[in-house]
Amino acid sequence: MRYQIGTISSQKATGGAISFYNNKTIHTFTSSGDFNNTTGSPLSVEYVIVAGGGAGGNAAAGGGGAGGYKTGPGTVSPGPNSVVVGAGGAGRFSGFFPASAPPSSDRSGSDSTFNSVTSLKGGGGGSGSNNGPSAGATGGSGGGGAYYPTPGSAGSGGGSGNTGNPGGTGKWQPGAAHHGGGGGGAGSAGTNAGTPANGVAGNGGGGIQLPSTFRNPASASPPTSWPGSGDQISGGLGTPGPGGQFYVAGGGGGANHNSPSNLSGGEGGYGGGGAGSVYNSDNPSQDRLAQSGMSNTGSGGGGASPDFPGRQAGSGGSGIVLIAYDT
Repeated sequence: MRYQIGTISSQKATGGAISFYNNKTIHTFTSSGDFNNTTGSPLSVEYVIVAGGGAGGNAAAGGGGAGGYKTGPGTVSPGPNSVVVGAGGAGRFSGFFPASAPPSSDRSGSDSTFNSVTSLKGGGGGSGSNNGPSAGATGGSGGGGAYYPTPGSAGSGGGSGNTGNPGGTGKWQPGAAHHGGGGGGAGSAGTNAGTPANGVAGNGGGGIQLPSTFRNPASASPPTSWPGSGDQISGGLGTPGPGGQFYVAGGGGGANHNSPSNLSGGEGGYGGGGAGSVYNSDNPSQDRLAQSGMSNTGSGGGGASPDFPGRQAGSGGSGIVLIAYDT
């Protein structure tokens, strides 16, 4: 006769989805909850906190900025500790002369917090054609500017110790193409519309790779191309980038509107950023709907073009909180 006389658990806390990798226990929070330290003593941890990304703007608009990114060591008190995972900003319908013109800050994401550390929400993209204002909102990373009224300025990013970057500026060409700037990413700034030439919307800034502690191959996303916004994928943790897997917090691409016949740019940044929409009256084969940032990457959504069926701006991706300790 055999019977179990006892078990030993390496788990020192509850909360989130729990996995084990490289002698670490990892708690992954894709929604808000409690990290409950059950040891009865302070617990040394390593964390990553990513806020919700900003939505793209409306009407040849800027891309949304990525949520702020923070990582570091910390000490967590015994008992329940609140974890808040920020939501992405909501993409709005795009058109001329709406009844009301919500500010770009209304399209921003939400902060993520853990253990008295806050990552700032991603800035919403600026909007054009009286959907205003044309400036991108500030945030963890800033939103991109729209094309009108006056070429929209970029939102700044990286405040309060967040890893983040500004968005790009919009560009207005009377009688020609109008396009939005890219939202900033945690790894690089969004590009300005019209760079390097007219007819080019701004690309979203690149994301940032998670620390090696959290790069469990079992949690990797399926392979795809990058900058990746045109190949949205689901599942896994982050997206591929220039140094392999596990990138988060990419900026959303700006929108392109009208002639010339060959519009380009507006790609989302690697790390989950959504592409901006394209509306090309000269070449409808180029038309593209705005894409949302990938869930649980804190990435920005793509900006929207006016006069285009299904012209909803891309929503920002929700954030994520990761907590690890020695197994």
